[in-house]
Amino acid sequence: MRGSGERRSRDWRHAYGCAWKYLKELAPLRWLVAFAVLVGIVSGFTGGFGGPVLMKYVVRRVFFYDGLSALRLAYYCSLPILLIGVRSLFGFLNTYCVAILGQTILRSIREKVFDKMQRLPLGFFRQTRSGQLISRAFNDTNAIQSCFVSIAHEVIQRPVTLLSAVSAVVYLCLQQSGGWTLLLLLVLVAASGLPIALLGRKVWERNLRAQENIAELTSHMTSNLQSVQEVRAFCRERQESLKFRRTNRAYSRSYLAACRAYYLIVPSVEIWASVGISLALFHAYHIHTPGETFLAIAVALFLAYDHIKHIGRLYGNLQCAVSALFRIECLLEEPETDYGAVAESPAVGQLRGAISLQKVCFSYEPAKPIFRNLSLELESGRSYALVGPNGAGKTTLVNLILRFYDIQEGSIAIGGRDIRLLGLERLRSAIALVPQQSTLLHESVAANIRWGCPTASREQVLEAARRARALEFIERLPNGLDTVIGEDGSRLSGGQRQRIALARAFLKDAPILILDEATSALDSQSEKEIRDVLPDLFCGRTVLLISHRSHWLPRVDEIIVLDGGTVVQRGSHGELLAQKGLYRSLHVLQGEN
Repeated sequence: MRGSGERRSRDWRHAYGCAWKYLKELAPLRWLVAFAVLVGIVSGFTGGFGGPVLMKYVVRRVFFYDGLSALRLAYYCSLPILLIGVRSLFGFLNTYCVAILGQTILRSIREKVFDKMQRLPLGFFRQTRSGQLISRAFNDTNAIQSCFVSIAHEVIQRPVTLLSAVSAVVYLCLQQSGGWTLLLLLVLVAASGLPIALLGRKVWERNLRAQENIAELTSHMTSNLQSVQEVRAFCRERQESLKFRRTNRAYSRSYLAACRAYYLIVPSVEIWASVGISLALFHAYHIHTPGETFLAIAVALFLAYDHIKHIGRLYGNLQCAVSALFRIECLLEEPETDYGAVAESPAVGQLRGAISLQKVCFSYEPAKPIFRNLSLELESGRSYALVGPNGAGKTTLVNLILRFYDIQEGSIAIGGRDIRLLGLERLRSAIALVPQQSTLLHESVAANIRWGCPTASREQVLEAARRARALEFIERLPNGLDTVIGEDGSRLSGGQRQRIALARAFLKDAPILILDEATSALDSQSEKEIRDVLPDLFCGRTVLLISHRSHWLPRVDEIIVLDGGTVVQRGSHGELLAQKGLYRSLHVLQGEN
């Protein structure tokens, strides 16, 4: 328990350190910060000090002096309007300026979260559910925004008004030589802040737990939406609903626990306020304080307690924001992908050449190595097929060449240059990848093909679509290249989606092409159409093909057979069939001769 408490304390301090770091980002807007503070001070001072003092001044002259002229009476009656007008105007300016500053920080946080996700290694996404990342990016930033909105008009005005009200109490008591009265009132005002300090920490801890639970809830919802078909096919609707209810109820419990601590702040301060004002009334009666003076002191006390109450609510909101910011900062502190050297990186054309792997060792988990001292040479301009049983390391090898993961030992070189010494963008610009299921955007056909080259002209996009045998079906779409194809290409067939992916590869025109089970999910007709496209795409490129379909294999220059993370056979289709090895066994298992 002690260790857990120490960790929470350390996390709490770290969270406030994160908040201070973001406040430093307002340095370029220091003039706006200064203006917001200035107008906030004026607004708070006019309400906290000006109100009670003006009350005493006006009450004494209106109710204790006879024979006031109409002009004089109008003057006294207009003073509260003037005071409130000044306070309201400066309060508006303060609120709007703080809102601008808050949005500046929030915009920076959102952009940093999204940019961070672009730089995180793929290993991080293997261990973290997408729903939790969505919760960090939206739920937590929305929590910070809602807190900023609620505290924007209070963060400066409330503390200043409180100090001004306490100053008014001091001023009025000293005018009456009420030293003991002053001491009593100040002690009571100070003591009313104790519930804020005690309950604020609980708000932070419980709100952090609630945000973790809402992240779990978002993850479950996202996972369910991504597997709608499987849920129906396996009749898992009831189990999924029960699981969602358990997660949802856990969130409700943690949220209500945070609410209890948050909503206890105000009544705790109000109880102290009632005690303070009652004691002030009792003491004023015994020392014969004048009515207008006591009225002014009572107003000042009321303002002080009222603003302590609001500061307590402000502190609670701040704890909610800081707990959300802490979760975001934990994401931002995750180790990033090492993008390597960018200076003097060779141009894409210079990367045309052999792919060489020397004594490569790699594992996703330390106890389960994938490769041990793997060495492999792939010549420039030739096509290779990687085959082997599941788990042999075929896709892992592709991921290492693309530097989706970094090897633990050994080296991988393209054109004689270690890929770790190349800029990642330059490396990946030299490689076109067509995966088993290409991701398509909810945008036009042209926008999806342009992923291969964002600066391509419309004519270049049309040419890439023609070479990928996609132009025929594209011209039949309602708006041709400008047709929006739905989320993940839902308005297209599987074969059409893959031909869009091939069009990307044609448009990219990279010297290295990787096809990772690019047709395994297609029917025979769609696969034949794509197979007819590939000779044109293979021409002049170093090609690495992963496929379980034997009719692809005679088309490549050489077949590499992997098993247990090592190369067990190499050769042409005919040569490997003539050998009594793993390749022949795999071929027979597929029922082909």
